[in-house]
Amino acid sequence: MISLRAGSPRRWPAIAGAVVALAAVILGWYAVQTVRADCLVAFSAITDGKGNTLPDANGRVWSDKELAERAYQQAVDSGRCDPPSARWKQWLD
Repeated sequence: MISLRAGSPRRWPAIAGAVVALAAVILGWYAVQTVRADCLVAFSAITDGKGNTLPDANGRVWSDKELAERAYQQAVDSGRCDPPSARWKQWLD
């Protein structure tokens, strides 16, 4: 707990400096996180009568998350979607 006694005003500049430095570090960390640009992709999966996804031609069963990621990668590779980038780059748009 911070004491507001008469002797403590000398500590305020140090405390304020520490708070500003911490805020700068947090903002910097947040800004450099990789994010995806807004991009709408669609995918489908063939299922059996019980709703279980059937395997592809190679015998692999893809999860919905994997199918969505694959569709996104195909969209990026074809140029329909922007690739992931640092968050701060999106702030400039």
